[in-house]
Amino acid sequence: MKKVLLFAVSALIIFGLSSCDKKAKNLDDLKKKYDKKEFKDCDEFLVASQEMMDVYFATIEKAADGDENAKTDFEGIEEFLGQFDEQHEKFAEECPEKFEEFEKKLESKMEELMPKIMKLYGLDGLFDGMDDDMDWDQDYDLEDSIDEVAEEITE
Repeated sequence: MKKVLLFAVSALIIFGLSSCDKKAKNLDDLKKKYDKKEFKDCDEFLVASQEMMDVYFATIEKAADGDENAKTDFEGIEEFLGQFDEQHEKFAEECPEKFEEFEKKLESKMEELMPKIMKLYGLDGLFDGMDDDMDWDQDYDLEDSIDEVAEEITE
């Protein structure tokens, strides 16, 4: 009996230790691991942020491929991440170099995923056919010309 109890306690300890470092795979995992968590320093926050962003990026990929659970997670993940905005600001002031490096990595990944994000928001065809080479001055000149023609027509 004593051996069984010792085995059970050992198993619980091993399970507890192994699950502490288990990476989150979806929004529910993130909520279990980080919901309302207060981070103690920049490093802890950045490690958690990287894990959260890895889940976010994986969710985008899955949702864009048609996974309905991932689409549901995608809708809720930004709201979940919003709870860490104040901590982000605080730690970004404390460790600006680390955050710059972290944000550069995120920026390149977001740029890569932007077509899929636009698709998920239903905006994938919004900018098709627009001339990317048109600069803002040309845009304003065109707008002025349209206004002049509209005035001539109404006179």
